[in-house]
Amino acid sequence: MFVVDTLIATPGPTEVPHRILLAMARRTTNPDLDPEFFKRYDEARSMLANMVNAKRDNMIIWVGEAMSGLEAAVANLVRGGDKVAVLSNGVFGDAFADLVSAYGGVPILHRVDYSTILDPDKVVSFLRNEARDARVVTMVHCETPSGTLNDLRGLASAVKSEGKLLVVDAVSSIGGVEIDVKWGVDILIGGSQKVLNLPAGLTILAISDEAWDAMEKVNYRGFYLNIRLWRGVVEKMEFPYTHSEPLINGLLESLRMIYEEGLTNVYRRHRAIARGVVRAVEAMGLRLVPKSEEYSSPTVTAFYTPNGLSDVKIIETARRFGVFIAGSWGPLKGKVLRIGHMGYTASINIMTNAITALAKALNELGYHVKIGDAIEAFLGGVEI
Repeated sequence: MFVVDTLIATPGPTEVPHRILLAMARRTTNPDLDPEFFKRYDEARSMLANMVNAKRDNMIIWVGEAMSGLEAAVANLVRGGDKVAVLSNGVFGDAFADLVSAYGGVPILHRVDYSTILDPDKVVSFLRNEARDARVVTMVHCETPSGTLNDLRGLASAVKSEGKLLVVDAVSSIGGVEIDVKWGVDILIGGSQKVLNLPAGLTILAISDEAWDAMEKVNYRGFYLNIRLWRGVVEKMEFPYTHSEPLINGLLESLRMIYEEGLTNVYRRHRAIARGVVRAVEAMGLRLVPKSEEYSSPTVTAFYTPNGLSDVKIIETARRFGVFIAGSWGPLKGKVLRIGHMGYTASINIMTNAITALAKALNELGYHVKIGDAIEAFLGGVEI
């Protein structure tokens, strides 16, 4: 028996490239006191600001898994009794309603089927009627459990046309899909463990001037999730609590890799690889979760398991063939498999391995596919 090095092709956490591993392994200092660390933090902040077209001073990178950013956005903007418009086409969209309720807010849901995406025109109607009293709107850009990507530009425009604040979960899209907060995003939340190919542990926040003003009025009194405590940390050279130097070093290396390739090229590569994976899935006779391919995310492909097969068995078998793919969550648990193609893993080499492992697993479990046809379909779909 031999040991297989398993490639991680899940939709986060993702495979960590050697360059990033080496960056995180560098000798550390005291991030609370070392001026050089503040310079590196500011450099990473500047590169992220450029990526999403935000003001550098409005970017925050803090220690904590991305869920901390989602909760913080609600905690800092929602008071007891506030109505919040929750736009949802998936598991994480629904989860915003739970966060709103936890902080005493009143969620008003606009929910569409997980297999489709939010319609900006219907959102406008919702905000003018059922949610007319809501001051804050929440949404998810990329719903990884179902593999869909919402039209952020169109939805942000719809929300802004009604004069409301928009909170966006961009955890699974930042770095792999074009995002411009000037479209009308007030709090954008990203994470380290998806397209940026780091371990979980960093939350990225882009805050609009309007959101800063709103947070001052709400006056959230907590500490660890208090976004206002992070304003001006570089200028003051003082973090609210000790930062993670290894993760910031890794983030800087990740961003340098992205900028070496060029943002436009990175986004094009993600779209191309996603198209190829969809072609491969179709060649294996598997059905996508999104009703239309145009709804599919460039960072993750979700598809239904063949009838009669266990998602757990398929995942376990694919791991024996060297690739770790994922199941899904919520109502899709047990019914759906997912392949993440995020950042470094959005590559021909890694996805060829992922498709091969999936096809071998299906064959071993009695669902017969032609591996060569699946790989040919993948390569034919990739036109970078």
